[in-house]
Amino acid sequence: MSHPPKPPIPSSPSDPLAMLTALGFGPDTVLMNDPKLFVDGRFLASLLVELEDELGPRHAGLALFQIGMLHGLRDAARCCRRHGEDATTTVSDSPDTTALVMSWASGLTTRRDGAMGLAGHWPECHEAAARISRLDMAASPACALSAGYTSGWLSGTLDRALVAREVECAAAGGSRCRFEVIEATSAATKRDAELAWLLSQVPFDAFRKLALRPPIERRERPAPGAAFGGDGRFDRTQPVVHIWGPVMVLPFTTLEEALGTVDMLGRDPGIGEIRSVVVDLRERPLDEGFGAAALEQVLETIESWNAQGLITGISPGSEAAIASLESSHLVLRKDLSEAIATAFQIADAQRHTL
Repeated sequence: MSHPPKPPIPSSPSDPLAMLTALGFGPDTVLMNDPKLFVDGRFLASLLVELEDELGPRHAGLALFQIGMLHGLRDAARCCRRHGEDATTTVSDSPDTTALVMSWASGLTTRRDGAMGLAGHWPECHEAAARISRLDMAASPACALSAGYTSGWLSGTLDRALVAREVECAAAGGSRCRFEVIEATSAATKRDAELAWLLSQVPFDAFRKLALRPPIERRERPAPGAAFGGDGRFDRTQPVVHIWGPVMVLPFTTLEEALGTVDMLGRDPGIGEIRSVVVDLRERPLDEGFGAAALEQVLETIESWNAQGLITGISPGSEAAIASLESSHLVLRKDLSEAIATAFQIADAQRHTL
């Protein structure tokens, strides 16, 4: 006897991923940061079955769309960031995007209602094949993960709120998986009740902010001098928050990312275990106005965690902004390895005084 799907936890403006978090698929979980779903058909097929059993078809589609959109937005942000880097900057050789093949039938067009439009298809039919392997044929287009990814990728690269909807699906008896892309504010979305409902559950601005937050890596305390070895244990070129027990390294890539990251981390129940936070400016310029104010806000938030803030990676052009900070107990270190070593010393000293 089959059990009815559990009622899903709805998203909210404060937590647009409430449903996925309740399922164990929060923004910092492996599933939400690993492209395995887009390359491993068996894994995706198993997830499709699990989500439909847990949520029912409609909310399972929503969950998949959300997962895909966050992946797409993150890949777009990473790609745009890399193309914006100086040509002499060394970056890792990891792929820029998830392996979801998209083929465009035509270039961007303007629809009669003035909205942007685009059409294409997914030639590999990856999601449709995964669905057919474990589930019955769908009654309507069902590639929600692919639609979400395409929506996120295009929204991120074109800096607009765009949504992809599947109009022909191999899992529903079609010859291929075709989609069209329209602006989320288009009148066409208002005439499609199901699409309008889905968009009401996926606030673009909130998802964009989530995508801009650096991923978090939690590791055991590194051996002395080993934090910058060539074995991948620490890659400064990647905007990743590293946590080693009581010490955190926070990359200050952009003002919005840094503020969003500390806001997210502040809601983590384990934040009280952090004793020292190294804010790595990454030799990027920081102005004396908004830049200094944003950095000071980050440092104040770190202080509210009862943690010590340290700053490293100060470029010559940022020295005036650092000097303008009001913090009287600011700890500055020239290079990152020295800052991490100092952070562990501070954390150890605080632990012995508790």
